[in-house]
Amino acid sequence: MSDVVEFEHTPQGFTIRTGHPLLGDIHGDFGSVSPDRRQGTARALLVSAALDCFCGTLNAALLARDVQYRRITGTGRAEKVERDGRSFVNRVVLDVHVDVEDKDRETLEHCLRIVKGCLITRSLMEGMEVEVHAARA
Repeated sequence: MSDVVEFEHTPQGFTIRTGHPLLGDIHGDFGSVSPDRRQGTARALLVSAALDCFCGTLNAALLARDVQYRRITGTGRAEKVERDGRSFVNRVVLDVHVDVEDKDRETLEHCLRIVKGCLITRSLMEGMEVEVHAARA
């Protein structure tokens, strides 16, 4: 089963109808941002999806082992290159940190070894380099 996401682009902006109960609709209003600052939304969404997927998978691994972490935080970036006059995303880099108590350090390390990726990062790895750095906060 695949989820259907609807996208509408107009001269005024765009709307992404995720169909997801947590996310709802995402609106981009071109009137609120100058034209030179509108680029990069797709890369931001791609990195957001990778972070959400990886952190959610790590969350599940930790909770399955009764680790009550304080929080998981992450940053990410999509790097691009130019080839034949066109831009390509060639690498996604994620940096994730998990705030756990000392008593859960070993369990966290175990989870980080087994959670090599998630649906999104594994899928991206088929076509580009995906680098994930994850550690205790």
